[in-house]
This record gives sequence, structure tokens and C-alpha cells, in this order.
Amino acid sequence: MSTQPRRLPLVLTTILAGGLVVGTLDGSVSWQPVELMADWTGARLVANAGFESSASTVSQWSVTGDGGTATATTSPVHGGSRALRVTDTASGDGVSVRSAPVAVVPGETLTARAFAQRVDQTAGSLYLEYWRPDGSRIDEAVVATDVTGATGWQVLSVGAAAPDDAITATVLVYTKQTAVGTTVWDDVTLDSAPPPVRKVPNSGFEDLHDSPLPSPWAVSGGGSAQLVSSPVHTGNRALRMVDTNTGSGQTALSKAVPVSAGETLTATAWYQIASGLTGQLWLEYRRTDESTSDSYKSHVDVTGGSGWRKLTVTKVAPSDATSVTLRLYSEYAATGTTIWDDVTLRSSQDGRYAEPLGTGSVLFVGDQRVESYTGMTRQLVKGTPKGDPALAGGATGVVLTGGSWDANPRFGGAVLRDPGGSYRMWYNTAAGTGLATSTDGVKWTKHGTGPVSPNGPGGIAENPDYDPADSASFRYYTLYPKNGRYSAMASRDGVTWTDLNGGNTVLPGFDVVNVSWDPTNGGRFVALSKQYPTASPYGARTVYTSFSTDFVRWSSPRFALASDTFDHEKVLARYPSRPGASSEIYGMAGMRYGEQFIGVPWMFDVHELPNRLGNPGEDIGRAHLELAASQDLLSWSRPARDPIVAEPAQSAWNWGFQVGGSSLLTVGDEVRYYYGSFAGEHSCGAEDVPSLCAKATGNSRIGLLTWKRDRFEAFRTAAGGGSVTTRTLAPTGTTVTVNANLGTSGELRVALLDAAGNPVQGYSAADAAPVTGDTLGTAVRWGSRTTIPTTGGPFRLRFELTSGDLYSYSIS
Repeated sequence: MSTQPRRLPLVLTTILAGGLVVGTLDGSVSWQPVELMADWTGARLVANAGFESSASTVSQWSVTGDGGTATATTSPVHGGSRALRVTDTASGDGVSVRSAPVAVVPGETLTARAFAQRVDQTAGSLYLEYWRPDGSRIDEAVVATDVTGATGWQVLSVGAAAPDDAITATVLVYTKQTAVGTTVWDDVTLDSAPPPVRKVPNSGFEDLHDSPLPSPWAVSGGGSAQLVSSPVHTGNRALRMVDTNTGSGQTALSKAVPVSAGETLTATAWYQIASGLTGQLWLEYRRTDESTSDSYKSHVDVTGGSGWRKLTVTKVAPSDATSVTLRLYSEYAATGTTIWDDVTLRSSQDGRYAEPLGTGSVLFVGDQRVESYTGMTRQLVKGTPKGDPALAGGATGVVLTGGSWDANPRFGGAVLRDPGGSYRMWYNTAAGTGLATSTDGVKWTKHGTGPVSPNGPGGIAENPDYDPADSASFRYYTLYPKNGRYSAMASRDGVTWTDLNGGNTVLPGFDVVNVSWDPTNGGRFVALSKQYPTASPYGARTVYTSFSTDFVRWSSPRFALASDTFDHEKVLARYPSRPGASSEIYGMAGMRYGEQFIGVPWMFDVHELPNRLGNPGEDIGRAHLELAASQDLLSWSRPARDPIVAEPAQSAWNWGFQVGGSSLLTVGDEVRYYYGSFAGEHSCGAEDVPSLCAKATGNSRIGLLTWKRDRFEAFRTAAGGGSVTTRTLAPTGTTVTVNANLGTSGELRVALLDAAGNPVQGYSAADAAPVTGDTLGTAVRWGSRTTIPTTGGPFRLRFELTSGDLYSYSIS
């Protein structure tokens, strides 16, 4: 890895006198007030943050570069007995001292701070870096600040939100190639603010689906608002708004974001003046009918100055407000050009990282509870096909094929187990909802000779409070698309279905939707839907979340997940001759599993857009299934981006377009997931082969994938061993159990740490009895101790492996 960052950051910040001096690469500066971190900000662990671990070497930090030296020193120090001394003696090379990585989730905002003392000259910068699943650095997200010429100890601070394709972050102490001098560093800290509960769709203007327009922002006015690649604040693009008419303004209006009455929102946006002086950031609350008024709005004007500057506006939501929009606006009388980027919302409802932990399994599908890992790689476990041997394709997992009335059975449905142990499957057909039954979940018998409902299911949510003695109580619920929105139906027996709300719309949306039951927060139904942008008939396929307690009244859809740059690049690499190729999420189911929700996004690899600015239903491409995890069904983590189905041959039934169901079933030590697939590509007709696509759609089947219990994704030990450390946990249980395969010679030891990362007496790795072999659940012991303390928390766990795979843990 190069010792010099590949591209200089766009923004340099230094804390001075209660504010920020913000400098750009052209040398201009501006002063802005410091925004104090909210009380929901928590600390992350930086290994050897005070450089105390060694008297001479810089342990647990990576030192590279031939431009000088990096050593531990005893003078000067800011805290403790040692500090880091970095000396750069070469004007043509630099020195990098990089921390061990910490795990991050998309949208998490990290703020790195360090104390620095200039010994001579001014060599030294503090960087915050984010890294992708393939190990590459996200150069567009790098931010940094330089030491100043001040004497004595100075505190440097730099922060940024984790991009959607980031999985780790590092702190870098760096001397630039052209700089020379000696600087001493000490007491590095890293604070974290969890992802915001209110997300602005396409907040960084990176979406290219409607380029040069900033989908899903609605653009209007006498000027123009288009995407540009320079200048940008972060990422690859920003929004350039040009107003040349003193009698007309220019607007870019965000998609409405749901809010609650009394909630305080703070909107921020970065801007840069290119010419003139025009621009406002508006925060506008709206009622149920989307109306607003002057008292529901607040705004702030841009001010003169060069470089990137920040606007902030705060307002409390009125009692009847249900949503908020953000408006970037150029006034009627003013003219000029302003570039905008990185529009965000922070809410009084934002909560800090959740420490409480129940007794279910904690998977490593997402990184919400992972602090850091070293000497480990991520390994997604592909599902094992389990099919009906009597069917063609049974060896590759087929359990249901089409018949006379359901020639192309599809699966956005669910498989649920009856109390007596048998299984029922609801699936999609052109005629409506099909129903099949099974005694083993593998061999299926279709119910009747036609659909049980003319409407196809969008998943099936089973009501755990179903009361057969109550004639008004329903056991099964589903949503289905109708007239471009969603309607609801329910059933007591799964065979006879009744429309709810008179068949009228219950939720806005479009085609694909997946419903399930959320047992948290007192129990509620959840819908993961598709919401095309307001005021635009086209746009990215993305996932939105809504909740309901009665399946008729639903919360406003909240943006939850979309494809990111890493996804797009993978599709482009697969179709290098198709410059418009991109990734979208066609649909996603979200199911409670242990201590998290598991999502199965249907990743749509679009390589042809025959109707680019029209109906996206004509887009051509394949779809595959991946995994994601969430704590709240709103913020999702996807550290591994591999398909859960092994790549099939082009002749296979599941080569083309895979879609997933909304149920995960645990049968003994086996977990089952049912999915469907068309053999060919989405919107590919026979007439399109081979000019636009490789294989026509149709010939769909339903299949089954299985895993050993909890084994969806592993931390795999690299040569020489490795470790995984959790974030702080406040467990309700006391017995730690691990699910791991250590092979023939590997060992796993578990250490109990306090919140600061120090071993709890009697619970160090040296005190732990080693776990060996292949185990789905072994309780951890520390000498004679079989439980962890009930006081003194919150705690952390550190799993130390010599070799093998670690899949999950629980504290029961």
C-alpha cells in the first residue's frame, strides 16, 4: 500500500477558538462554529490509542514510508508515559502511521481527534479513511486536517459519515511527501454517531439514473440544476444550480421524509459559490395531504466566501406534520451559480448505539455489533440446494414447478409451519396466489386446481396473536399491488382471503413488496416496499420500510436501502461494454432471526435500459440474492457482497432472475430459505436474444436453500490467527455460547472486556478454556467460571482464534 494517500482531501479542518477553520485546496479559509456532538455519540476503540504499549516500537499501528521514522517517545507526552514521534526528513517521501481498522456501518459518522505538538517545522496531518469490502480505500470520503504552526499541544479533529459501501475505517497520522519536520502525537480518540433515523434519498447526488438530473430530487424553475463531477465536497458528484433570471428562481426539492409531531430536525448542506451570490436551504414540514404553510418552514441563506461552506437550519415539527422536504433554492431577484453537496438530516429521535442484548444468536451478517477485527476475512456461506428428487432440477434445489394454470410459479411469498408440523407455501402466479402443502418442506402438493386469491402475495405475515375463537381475528396477512399502490388482504385459514379496507389502498408503492412480523417494539407488522420517486415516473429501485399494528394503517414509507457505488462497479465489471450498466434492488424481505433482522435483497444487475427516461419495467438484466442485517429494519449493513446461490450454468433454471421469499425456517439444526427464479433475464423476450440479452425470461421454478444453524457468514482466520472484538453489550443472559468450526487443530478463546477494552479479572483469554472442533453451540468457560458477571457492564467480547471460522455467538 502506498504511504501517500492517492488523492488529497477536499476539505481540511482545524479547531480554533470555539470554531472550525475550514480550508480548501486553493488556500482559501472560512470560520464556522463547532457543532457539539450530541449525547447519543459513543466512543469507539482505537488500539494503542495513547501509544503506551511499547517503549520503542509503535505496536498495533501500521508504519510505512521511507521518508523518515515513527517511534515511541517519553517526551513530550500529553497523557500517560509515551507518545508517537514522527520525523520526516525527505521532501520526496512521507511517513504513514495507520491505526488498526474499526468496523463501521453505512451512515455512521466518525470523528477522529488527536493531540499533536510541533517539534520543528509543520509536517503532520490527521486523516480519517473509509475502506470498501474489497479492501480498497474510498478516496472520495477521505478527510484530513493539518497541524498548525502553534506551539504546545494542539487538538486536531476530523469527521465524516461512512459511505454506503464502507465496512471499516482507520485513523492515519501522515506526513506529506513534500513536508519535512517532526511532530509528536498522543491520545487518539474516535467517536461515533449512529446512522440518522431520517435519511435524505440521494443526499450526496451520486445517483446517475436520471443524469444529468438529480433523481429523486424534483427540479423546477427558470434556470438549471444538474449533476457535476467537479467541484465536489465528498463523493464523485454534486449538484450545480444556475440562475440567470432575476424574474424566476430555481429549485431542487427532496423527496418527502416522514417525521413525527414535536420532533426537532436539523438540516445541513454544503455549498460552494461559483458566481454571484444566491442560494437558500429550506426545511419545510408538510401535512398528510402534503400541504405546507409559511409557519411550517424555516430557511437560511448562503453567505459570501470561497471554498466549501456549510448551512444549517433547525425547526420543530408542528403537531400535524407528517413529513419534511428539503429545498435548495435560488431567489427570484438573485442570479448566480451555486454548487450543493451532502445534504443531511439529524433528528431529536436519533438514538445512540443500542447496547441491550437478548438471548438470541448474534450473527456476523452485519457489523452493527462488531467493534473491530484483525487477522480475519469475511466469508459468506452459500446456501446448499435441497430439492425434490422427483422433479427436474431437484438436484439443484427445485421443490415446485409449474402446471396448467401456474406455468411460471414465482416466489415473493412465504413458507410457514403449522402447529402440527406440516408446511404451507403461498406463491405468486399470473392467476394470483397459489397454495401448496407439505409434510417435510421438500415434497409439495398443490392445493386445488387454481389460485386461492386472484391477487399475488407480497410475502405472508403470520399474526402471533391470532385467536380462532374470535371471528374478527385473522392469522395471515399480505399486501398486493393494485393500481400502482398496495392493498391488503387477510385470511384465517390461508385458503379463503378477505380484502381489508374495502380493497382500497393502504400504503403507497409500486409492484414488489414483502411483509413479515416484527416481534420487537411490542410487536408489529413490517412492509419493505418499493417507492418510485415523487414527481418522477422513473428512478432507482430502492427499499422503503413501513410499520403497522393492524395492517390497514401504516407509517409513511421511510427510505431504508439502495444499491451503492460498489454494487454499480461490480455490474460494470460484469458488462464492460455497457457503460449504462448499474445495480438496483428490485425487492427485499426482512425477517427477525436471533438478535437481528436478516434481509435478502434482490440485486438487479441492469445492463440495458431500452426506455431510459420512461418506464423502468423494460430494464433488462439478471438478479441474484445477497444478505444484509439490521437492528431496526431501517439501517442495513452488508459487509459481504456475494450471492447466496452458487453461480448456476446459463442453462439452469435459476440462472436468470432470482427473487426471495419472506420467511426463514429453522428445522432442528437446519435453516431453510425458499426462493424463486426465472430461467432468463428480466424483460428479455425471444426477439431480444442475442441482440440485447442472452436468454429470454420465463420457465420459473421455486427452490430451497439450506444452511447449518446460524451459519450464514463467517469471520475466517488468516494465517497466524486473528481476533474479533464486539462493541459494548448489555446482555440479559450470562452464558456465552459460540458457533464455530475450528478445523482439526484450531482453537478459540473468548475474553470478557470492560467498555474500555481491558480484560475483566479472571476472564482474560488466558483464563479461557479453548473451544475446539466443529460446534453449533459450545458454552465458554474461564477456569471454573461458566457465566459472566451480572454487574460491572457494559462488556465486550473478544474472540481469539488460531485458525478456523467463527459464525455467531449468544449470551443466554
